[in-house]
Amino acid sequence: MTLHPTSTPADPMNPISSDARDSRASYGVVVVGGGVAGLSAALTLVRAGVSACVLERTDYSPWRPGETLSPVAYAELRQLLAPEPLETEGFLASHGLEAIWGSEQPHHHSFLTNPYGGGWHVERRHLDALLARRAQALQVPLWQRTCVTHLEREGHGWRVLASTPQGPLELRCEALVDATGRSAQVARHCGVRRHDRDALCSVSAIVDRPPGFQEQQLVVEATSLGWWYAAPLPQGRLILTLMSDMDVLTRHGAFQPAGWSALFTTTRHLADKVGQLPAVGRLHVRRCETSSLEQAAGADWVAVGDAAAMWDPLSSSGILKGLRTGREAARALCATLGGDGGALKQYAQRRTEEFNRYLSARQSHYALEQRWAGEEFWRRRVEATEV
Repeated sequence: MTLHPTSTPADPMNPISSDARDSRASYGVVVVGGGVAGLSAALTLVRAGVSACVLERTDYSPWRPGETLSPVAYAELRQLLAPEPLETEGFLASHGLEAIWGSEQPHHHSFLTNPYGGGWHVERRHLDALLARRAQALQVPLWQRTCVTHLEREGHGWRVLASTPQGPLELRCEALVDATGRSAQVARHCGVRRHDRDALCSVSAIVDRPPGFQEQQLVVEATSLGWWYAAPLPQGRLILTLMSDMDVLTRHGAFQPAGWSALFTTTRHLADKVGQLPAVGRLHVRRCETSSLEQAAGADWVAVGDAAAMWDPLSSSGILKGLRTGREAARALCATLGGDGGALKQYAQRRTEEFNRYLSARQSHYALEQRWAGEEFWRRRVEATEV
């Protein structure tokens, strides 16, 4: 492969012009997906001197779940954005978490003594948009509201066709980064299958944060049907989420506001903390099953973040995994473009080993909760059967 130097279009937010369809629309790497993992890869590539652009299907406005940035994830984020300071507007400081898991007594885990400092609560779309602005500042072409319509191999690279608000777009590149989340669009196009290990799903409501709820703390509570978490959001709001399997949620009416609210009242700890639950008019449903690709890279493509593997939100590792896999994939691509034929294979092997370690840790953590060991949700996690 030939190393393409970084190119600088005149307008990175709207790079579609008559010139954008000629040789200047050729890049070393096209990143499909502009979330945390994709932007981490793009920023790392451009800093290494490899030309890259990003295709993002949204404009970063759709709702995405709130996340808690662990101290390690926050340190990783600061490193990615360095030397620029990290803008924390819209972030809420997180001092730790409280878990009711395996016992009726809450367990507390504090971030205050962590060598990396404290954590943060943040809305995911805010974080993604922050990284997108950083990419723009480095003149990384970023097409928003753009969907890939066609992929085909051409010579030693790829031809990419996409639909944008300004019209059709045609790009050529030597390699692709699949940052499309659980859909794994690029990997599936390459014939790689995805394996699901469960059918976990989240059902969330966003309510006004009650005065007595500590804004610096994430709260997790296990119940017979699954587990709940509550996390503060900016502007005095609170996200309340029930995590369970699709069939369990369906049987208990959790996809309807009335059924979801009734289930919330059965929590012992959270219900006391929140108090009288406001009327819930809208629920946000998101599939978040544990799953992985058969392989996370090929000769001229690589998967990052949730495209490579989705982890149970209980791990609180989504952002950290996205940042690290984006960075590692970019470095593997740089090595590959420089002539190292084994770099992407090694990256894929590391992802497989990492996922197997995660599966073992997940099983052990769910096994700590013995109060409902016979209930369907919990039995499935301990047995860890593939669906």
